[in-house]
Amino acid sequence: MSVVPSLPAPWRTLCALAVLVSMSGCRPDEPQRLAIRIAGVPARVEIAADPQSRGQGLMERAELGPDEGMLLVFPRERPIRLWMLNTHIPLDAGFFDGQGVLVGKAAMRPDGGKEIHSSPRPARYALEMNLGWFERHGIAPGSRLELPYPIQGQ
Repeated sequence: MSVVPSLPAPWRTLCALAVLVSMSGCRPDEPQRLAIRIAGVPARVEIAADPQSRGQGLMERAELGPDEGMLLVFPRERPIRLWMLNTHIPLDAGFFDGQGVLVGKAAMRPDGGKEIHSSPRPARYALEMNLGWFERHGIAPGSRLELPYPIQGQ
């Protein structure tokens, strides 16, 4: 008969989480996506709410799904500047104020980071989607960003 030593509580929790992740089919290296809506139009986005994830953005990605993107969340309203350094996917960026109102958009094409795309007014969120996504869905300034719960930027 063999005796299996009992694991300390933190290790049991980690092991249980690992089992749940493996059973869910979710791979740890795949980004988690959050369901949001813009003017009632659904999208699934990765959240970039800290300086490191906002800095990385969508760099080095080969593609995005048709209604997938990234929501950059800042700690407060401020002028937002985006560029396409090491980003290979043409993108639309929508800039939303602290109340979730779209204050402006920018069409961004890969250019090695040469052009800076700025929000026309201070904004708290920047939503990056495939180029043409906002136009295809009729999303114009004044449209509202709907989040399932508050997200705080760092």
